[in-house]
Amino acid sequence: MDDQTPAPDDPPRPAPDTAAQEAWSRDLGQAHVAQFRPGNETLIVEFESRDTVAARPEHLPWSVRQARSEGWATLTLMADGRTWYRAPEVIDFFDEMTDEGLFDDYDRVIFLGTGVAGYGAATYSLAAPGATVVLIAPYATRDPALVPWETRFHRDRALSFGPRYGYAPDALDAAQQVYLLSDPTETPDAMHASLFRGPHITQLPARHGGARLRERLEAMDLLLPVVQAAAETDLTTLGWAKLWRARQHDPVWLGNLMRKLDLMDRPWLQAVFAGEMLDATGAEAARRRLNDALSRLQAQGRPFPAGRKPASPPDRDSLRMAGE
Repeated sequence: MDDQTPAPDDPPRPAPDTAAQEAWSRDLGQAHVAQFRPGNETLIVEFESRDTVAARPEHLPWSVRQARSEGWATLTLMADGRTWYRAPEVIDFFDEMTDEGLFDDYDRVIFLGTGVAGYGAATYSLAAPGATVVLIAPYATRDPALVPWETRFHRDRALSFGPRYGYAPDALDAAQQVYLLSDPTETPDAMHASLFRGPHITQLPARHGGARLRERLEAMDLLLPVVQAAAETDLTTLGWAKLWRARQHDPVWLGNLMRKLDLMDRPWLQAVFAGEMLDATGAEAARRRLNDALSRLQAQGRPFPAGRKPASPPDRDSLRMAGE
């Protein structure tokens, strides 16, 4: 860690008036901390949980690690638990940063967050009009009056989601551009994503990315090019579709989709997918599923997909599908 970056055990320091000139860290009540690190003309404002940061390499937020090569300035808001960033100290902090002109010091300001942290990123982007916002499976709110169909996070219903920085989709009206990545096959997440509407909001579907979409994006090395393109407001649906092709080589994504097919009575489709997966990865799980699907097709008197036949057991140990 460089000399300007506060170590985790350092006592918190208040943000000075010359905030853009040096690193600082500040506790925001008992459940949140804000950390700033200076950099170039791009500021990444990332929302994370402490647990997520603690599990990362070097115990650093994603944006801070990437800033080493990208040169970004970073402002990280970390929460203890699922707070939804609703503490009065967090609200006061963003009011203060706006009054001090922190966001005005940068040519580009990008807010980034996932899930509950995506709610925080969307909501507090209102403090930096004209910002770019990158959201991964964000939640619009947990206010039961606005999302009565949401059955998760039951204990969070008691939180106050207003009147300021309350409903995430409305807060995005001041953003220049919003890029929202979500899995349309994850029904609750897709319902939240559908509430984010507007001509400046680009929906980027990540089909079968699963409930841990952020993890898959990082594992496929996709999050950095997404944020880089967003910084130039040059992330299109076509560009995203090309990036998302990386899923075809991700064993976890392939495994997730394979298990979804297991729940469907569609042996022909399973044979097609398992055959392609076997060709690409040599996974023993794919071989088993291919042979099972072909056996069912044979029992039903149906033809096999073109070019497919039962696969013989490998002569050597094969990598098993992730999670098996």
